Amino acid sequence: MKSLIRFSMKNTLAVFILIFLLVGGGLFSVSQMKMEKYPDVDIPYFHVNIIYPGASPEQSMRDIGEPLEKEFANIEGAVSVYSWANPNNFHGMIKADMSADMDALEEEVRNIVAKANLPETIKEPHFFRESLDDVIYMISFSGADQSKVQRFVQDEAEPAIRSVKGIDQVTVRGEQKKNVYISVRPDDLKKKGLTLDQVQQMITANHVSIPIGDIRTPKDVLPIRLDEQMASLEDVRNIQLTAVPTPESLQEAGGMLETFRLSDIADISFEAKSHSISRMNGEPAVTVSVTAKGGEDVVGIVKDVKKEMDELTLPTGINQELLIDQSGEIEKSVNGMLREVLLGALMAAIVTLLFLRNIQSTIIAVISIPLSMCASFIVLNYFGYSLNMMTLAGIAVAVGRVIDDSIVVIENVFRRVRISKNRSPELVEDSTREVAVAITSSTMTTVAVFLPLAFVPGIVGKFFVPLAWTVVVSLLFSLLVAITAVPLLSRLFLLKLEHTEHKENGIQRLYRRVLDWVLDHRLITLALSIVLLAGSAAIPAMGWIGFNFLPNEKATSFNIEIDMPIGSNIQKTERVVKQVEETLEGHPDVIQIYTTAGDEHGQITYQVKKETDVDNLGDELRSDFANIKDAESIVLVGIGGMRVDSHFRIIINGPNSEAISKASEQILQALKKVDGLADVRSSSEGQKPEVNIDFNHGALAENGLTPAGVAMSLRTMIEGSTITSIDIEKKPADVILQLHSDNMSNVSKFEEQEITNQLGQPIKLKELGNIKQTLGAIDISRLDQKEYLQVYGTITDENQSRVTNDAFAAIDELDLPRGITLTSEGAAKEMREGFINMGIALAVSVILVYFVMLLAFGEAVMPFVILAAIPFSIIGAIGGLFALGEPIGMPAMIGLLMLNGIVVTNAIVLLDRVKRNEKAGMNRRQALMEGGVTRVRPILMTAIATMVALLPLAISSEAGVVSRALAIVVIGGLASSTFLTLFIVPAIYSLVKPFRKESVADFSHNKKEGIL
Repeated sequence: MKSLIRFSMKNTLAVFILIFLLVGGGLFSVSQMKMEKYPDVDIPYFHVNIIYPGASPEQSMRDIGEPLEKEFANIEGAVSVYSWANPNNFHGMIKADMSADMDALEEEVRNIVAKANLPETIKEPHFFRESLDDVIYMISFSGADQSKVQRFVQDEAEPAIRSVKGIDQVTVRGEQKKNVYISVRPDDLKKKGLTLDQVQQMITANHVSIPIGDIRTPKDVLPIRLDEQMASLEDVRNIQLTAVPTPESLQEAGGMLETFRLSDIADISFEAKSHSISRMNGEPAVTVSVTAKGGEDVVGIVKDVKKEMDELTLPTGINQELLIDQSGEIEKSVNGMLREVLLGALMAAIVTLLFLRNIQSTIIAVISIPLSMCASFIVLNYFGYSLNMMTLAGIAVAVGRVIDDSIVVIENVFRRVRISKNRSPELVEDSTREVAVAITSSTMTTVAVFLPLAFVPGIVGKFFVPLAWTVVVSLLFSLLVAITAVPLLSRLFLLKLEHTEHKENGIQRLYRRVLDWVLDHRLITLALSIVLLAGSAAIPAMGWIGFNFLPNEKATSFNIEIDMPIGSNIQKTERVVKQVEETLEGHPDVIQIYTTAGDEHGQITYQVKKETDVDNLGDELRSDFANIKDAESIVLVGIGGMRVDSHFRIIINGPNSEAISKASEQILQALKKVDGLADVRSSSEGQKPEVNIDFNHGALAENGLTPAGVAMSLRTMIEGSTITSIDIEKKPADVILQLHSDNMSNVSKFEEQEITNQLGQPIKLKELGNIKQTLGAIDISRLDQKEYLQVYGTITDENQSRVTNDAFAAIDELDLPRGITLTSEGAAKEMREGFINMGIALAVSVILVYFVMLLAFGEAVMPFVILAAIPFSIIGAIGGLFALGEPIGMPAMIGLLMLNGIVVTNAIVLLDRVKRNEKAGMNRRQALMEGGVTRVRPILMTAIATMVALLPLAISSEAGVVSRALAIVVIGGLASSTFLTLFIVPAIYSLVKPFRKESVADFSHNKKEGIL
């Protein structure tokens, strides 16, 4: 430490060069850092989705789910395996440990799926990870001519956007692909003696491109290729088919086979058939949305996308409208946070100036802020961190603290230079060394406080790591600046200060009188402080202040999820969606509405004005939607509760499906009565009517058929089968063959359908087994290979702990079936785990702080005295949250963590001086009085500078999810702890020390006699 101080004092040019390099490197680094909303955190969830055409939920789970579940469970790092089976679909999710290598896990999942013996009819599996990143850019295209709109999106807009680097996914909604549909008329088909399979074979035989061989001439080898392909809808209509002859037809045709065109037995069209809608503000629209890869520069990607879009010429009659642009939001957040940082630095400088009343010393003290910030940017950029809400929050909360070390040094130099007649560089060096141990100890304790935060497990820990490292780096460099740049600049600019005789200022005189009274009434002082502490602790205990995980994030875009009764078609869903749209249009705060909908589900994304009270709007909309009777549920997503996960979820396991369903219904009804819990629903959707075929395997064998073969033939009849593809209008189009749907209007007509065997013989379906209408499961959910259901609702109250406690209390009163086990998920689980982990971090930080002070002071008692000041910071912290109506959440816990370091800093600065006084020969009371009076100014300066530096964050309406609550806790806690530290620490110190050297009675007697 001494060598660093001496080096800086004797190497002016070298220090200035380092300062310029630091500033230049910081500015360059910040210009190179990527901008994104959240840190790049690997969310430990990996998904696989497999489409299984024609499969029931039971079949999807049996054929796909069960084989994959067993393999997924053995993957290294896998914690839980979730499986969901729906009609035509299977979805699996692996929840991994936070330490798991997600790249390796993804590769293993892909290998398992590739090697599994899955049905041949499944579609290509879709794999994806979860991400904190939302859609970063979304644009809508609309116009009177929808085909023109779709061509523009397909040919120009989508390819241009996909060309931008850093994009993860480009999703187009509302796009309707045109295909060739061949709908065969059953009566005409029967007259020609053909089956659907035979028609399919004849069509594909007329669309071939086959290499046949080579013709070898003396000079060349000429390849032979048969290229007979359809290139237009007319080519499809004119395909020549041959009827199956009968003796009568052969005789009538004179022994010639009858030929006819495909259009003679089928309706052929080129169209886009869709069971979905997509519209913008009530008009049909096509939207293109973009998500970025993790860790990419979101702002840069959006700018590149905009540049690509600007270079396109928008055709006449097509309108485009921007729906989402996160680059603007991110830039606004970054600029807003930087503004708060600069404002905080300015306010800290003003406080320093008011105390020192000297411009040169103020500038020297404040220089630590930009230098520490520049150093932080260099380190963050080197390790690949981006400018996001967490790194900027770290910069913001560090601003007030990084000036502390410089203030302590400059105040000590300033004080000693002013009262000393003998001015020399050695005086500055000695003044710096005098406080070097104190500021080093205080800085290292604060670093020790933030280090546990970097190792908190779970997503929360990973999320806050950038904040922790930002603060740690800033503090370490602020210490380096305080013992190098500050003494050098002090030597250059402060040695010519006007000499003044030492005298106490007004603050010091007032403090001396109060401290004198405190030392005479130590037990009363401690008792009053403990009463205040108990009163503060009672505020959350009495429920006067709430608990949550993360506070609401200010947003202007929200979703509405609309679920329709099972079996609803697109027309019925569209009618309900239209009512929801009209309800939204009736609210003046709603400025934009985007809708997508299918047969049984609809989603509406709407945007509101910035000044909208979204909680009140949510209540009004829920009330309005209650009057829409045809929907199964209409749920608001994102209004009320935290945006990260505002759901209260209960996972229900049990011995059998009946018990699980019964428990689910009981819990559902109980939770609907809980105040603050809205949109309560169950994952159990009952049963859906379906037609079941119970094959007679003897009949199948007699006719040369198999269940799989019959199933595929039936699927072609009902849903249609893609048999080939052709190019029409320079676009690939699928050719889909199906039976005319009018002949499948009921079960009776269905069982009359004929299946052709390998001999070309038609067999009616009813001859192959028993066909009946039954009820089947809509979906099946499994967790770790056991069936489960979940009941969930949206928490609309800011006090999430009250809502979750009320919900659990309601469940505890139920008489659930035997064997039922319940597991909480969502907000309740995240909040519980988050508070436990942060509590552990707080405890570890206290232990680390004690260890650092033990090394610094070389004794065990003084660190205990200093730690005694920590609990009293709760008084102001809880009081600040209570006064401003902020709940206790993760940001508040981080604020308390930060307070551990700051409070200890003040106590160290005070007792370091006291210890020096005792070594110099002062008795204990004199040492306490002189140390307190001497250190009261730097303690107040550092505390007030930190508080005013954070004040812009506390009062800003644009503060992020973390910044506001954290700032309130630190400001309130620092205000109370600073005041109490100046009196409680001396009182406790005077009580603890006498037990080693003198009794309490002796202390009072010596004071009266004037010995102390």
